[in-house]
Amino acid sequence: MIVFVLLARLVSPAEFGIASSAFLLLNLLMLVSEFGFGDALNQRPGLEAADVNVPFFLSMGMSIAFACVVALTSHEIARQMGVDGLAPYLVATAAICPFLTLANFQDAMYRRAMMFRPLAMRTLAGIVAGGVVGIVMALLNFGTWALIGQYAAQVLLNVAWLWSRPVWLPSFTLRRQSGRQLSIFGLNIVIQRLIDFVTLRSVDFIILLVYGPASLALFTVSSRLNLTLLQLLQSGISGVGTTMLSKIADDIPRLQRLYVRTTSICALFGTPIFVGLAATAPEVNRIMFGERWAGAEQVMLPILLVGGVYCILFINGSYLVALGKPQTLLWTMVLKAACVLPPLYFIRMNSVSSTAILYCVTLILETPFVFHLTLRALSLKWSSLARPVGLPLLACFSAFILVYWLRESQAFHFQNVFLSGIAYGAIYAAIYLGGIALLAFDLGRTNIYFIRNAIKR
Repeated sequence: MIVFVLLARLVSPAEFGIASSAFLLLNLLMLVSEFGFGDALNQRPGLEAADVNVPFFLSMGMSIAFACVVALTSHEIARQMGVDGLAPYLVATAAICPFLTLANFQDAMYRRAMMFRPLAMRTLAGIVAGGVVGIVMALLNFGTWALIGQYAAQVLLNVAWLWSRPVWLPSFTLRRQSGRQLSIFGLNIVIQRLIDFVTLRSVDFIILLVYGPASLALFTVSSRLNLTLLQLLQSGISGVGTTMLSKIADDIPRLQRLYVRTTSICALFGTPIFVGLAATAPEVNRIMFGERWAGAEQVMLPILLVGGVYCILFINGSYLVALGKPQTLLWTMVLKAACVLPPLYFIRMNSVSSTAILYCVTLILETPFVFHLTLRALSLKWSSLARPVGLPLLACFSAFILVYWLRESQAFHFQNVFLSGIAYGAIYAAIYLGGIALLAFDLGRTNIYFIRNAIKR
């Protein structure tokens, strides 16, 4: 996140928008070429080294083919996206795709072997190396190329790190039956991710086509803090959890207890961070990104509020995958698409911020349905989440409403942005912690004990 903030201060919004446009297409390429094999490999019991060969060669072939197609049609793609000068950046980002596939397969095998510490070290090393490359290039006025160089350096270091210490190596022993089974499972995952991509990224394409790359950059910067926090939660809980949950999928009572506990932990410790950042969005934006990105807080606020809900919601996917129910997960994505896409495509707003608000409102619509499907799969009732999840949500959103009211009523006047952020942040924290102390003190204590014991193990 520090690297992103520094690059946002060094690169202009227009240059940032061009890079964001190129990365949109790269994300789509990786989604299709990976074909859900990472989750399929983690979920499959009794996996042998030879079982991985067919998925690996298939995925590598697709990623190379897609990269070549994008390189050959880059000018036409740039014209369709309406971004002048995008073509060379599309070629560069497409070239990254096969290297990402190499990294992702070894990453999946590391996770299956539960070797999470080397993965964490790899991630840190990649961030540092990519950050150094990107910042140096930005200081040398490479503009958009600095952002692409930063990401390319991070990916290449990941590949070098993982394949220099491989958990698995490919061979030419091809097991078509296991490859077919993994492909069927992966197909459900990739369809779900495609629907999710279209649902979640449509707002990016609409902003790009209607308002231009500079406005897309504003939206990207505004949503980056939310995405970073969600990715940290997902890598820390979902990445580890999917592997571990699949090993206890037959023990339903244990899964039930763990589901209630993990959703409660996310609501108690995760959601307040998102909502607190939303409460102090004006100060957070000015401190992190500077005056160049003025107005981003209007987009940041609704996105962070939705992030507070999604940091709990994403847990459901891990449990559905662990239970071997990718079809149910697929239906949740179809439902999300039905909630988000029609309003987004047929209701034209007059600004980026109003488009972001519309987008966030539609995202919330799917929440009760996703929880219902997961609770039904686990044979749980809604009442099982009322106190563990409901009370933390009540406390943090009450604190947000009070801070928002104080800001709008101009009860306090601060000339210094740091003092303003500290004051509003302290008020939010005091109200939230006071609410937890009054309403759910024992809940907070048991969750802390659970986390402490999990870390010790």
